[in-house]
Amino acid sequence: MKGFLLAGVSSGVGKTTISVGLMKILGDISPFKSGPDYIDPTFHQFVTGKKSYNLDLFLMGEAGVKYSFYKHAGEFSIIEGAMGLYDGIDNSLDNYSAAHLSRVLELPVILIVDGEKKGTSIAAQILGYQRFDSRVNIAGIIINKVSSVKTYNLYREAIEKYTGIPCLGYLKKDSFFDIESRHLGLLQAEEVENLNDKVDSIVRSIGETIDLDAIKKISQLENRKEKKLLELSLFHEYSHRYQGLKVGVAKDRAFSFYYGDNLELLEKMGVELIEFSPMEDRKIPHVDLLYFGGGYPENYLKELNSNKSMIESVMDFYQSGGTILGECGGFMYLSEGVETLEGEYVELCGIADCKIKMGKSLDISRFGYVNLSMDGKSGKAHEFHYSKITAVGKKELKYLLTKADGREWKCGYSDKNFIAGYPHLHFFGSMEILENLLGKIKGE
Repeated sequence: MKGFLLAGVSSGVGKTTISVGLMKILGDISPFKSGPDYIDPTFHQFVTGKKSYNLDLFLMGEAGVKYSFYKHAGEFSIIEGAMGLYDGIDNSLDNYSAAHLSRVLELPVILIVDGEKKGTSIAAQILGYQRFDSRVNIAGIIINKVSSVKTYNLYREAIEKYTGIPCLGYLKKDSFFDIESRHLGLLQAEEVENLNDKVDSIVRSIGETIDLDAIKKISQLENRKEKKLLELSLFHEYSHRYQGLKVGVAKDRAFSFYYGDNLELLEKMGVELIEFSPMEDRKIPHVDLLYFGGGYPENYLKELNSNKSMIESVMDFYQSGGTILGECGGFMYLSEGVETLEGEYVELCGIADCKIKMGKSLDISRFGYVNLSMDGKSGKAHEFHYSKITAVGKKELKYLLTKADGREWKCGYSDKNFIAGYPHLHFFGSMEILENLLGKIKGE
């Protein structure tokens, strides 16, 4: 096996740009993303033709991360880090950061640093990252946004002299490489104009200025066969436990935020997954449970509202006792309606008796990792949304959400067969909740 984690000194340093370029030029790469991000994996899949899987220590635990990595790792794996190398839930070193992940998986780190407006200080910056946690194997440096070969050579000389870490090359400064963003981060891959042209330009530049042979040498991972066999034993006891259950998964331009491991775990448990489009299909498929994941329903409110037969089909399913799970964007669709930034109110399903209003900024009071409990069952989740609940109805709030700093609140509009709220659940860290949900459907 070969592999490495590509990290940055901060957000916005070019991790996704360099990740997709390396994934494309190195060929036959198994892609991964650290943290709960849904957007970057769409770019990984665009250039590799393979699903990209999230590796998140908070949501999945060490065992879950190792299971996913060894299940999906091929001959050569690249993990794109999240935020800065050491950025996580708190200021400890075991804070679920990219650095923490690299230690758990025993992977070398290639660190990306911004080359704009620097001199010898660039070496001091990298020296700080190197010494901050000596257990992290920073094996190489890539410098982004470099103005010239001369400048790169000055940087390389200083970095290698004062840190001993080899420089692997650079990417020239070019605004064409930039990828547009919006409130939840980058646009998804399918929404970026001229993405093929951008990737081709990045690949050409990388081929000229980055030492691919040195990267391959750094990436050699030894003695992994026994580790892989050990980690793949996880979840064995759940195999085919819910054979015969059918789950309808909302999947289209409005709903696309699903952890690949969540869906694959359901299949491992014997569940048949049937995709449907709330935007395009006239009615839901014949299933036992409807799963509405997150996405961008706020961008397609008129299309969702105009598909009355779909809304009626969802309501009929609910009223006949069908089970529904909604997360974030899916929760918004299942609410009474959404008020846009322009003040227009659009009616939707009306199962969750509340209204939603879009905001211009992230709801920081409800942002990040949360511990979740429901009916005595515990789980792990993540929240990231720009909208807020404005009108609360009478349905019971089932989720008790708590954070490490002591904050807590309730979410998860529910009755006997319906649960929906802002949290995105990862089933690896929420098996009690998943089993409770599926068990009720089977009458257990």
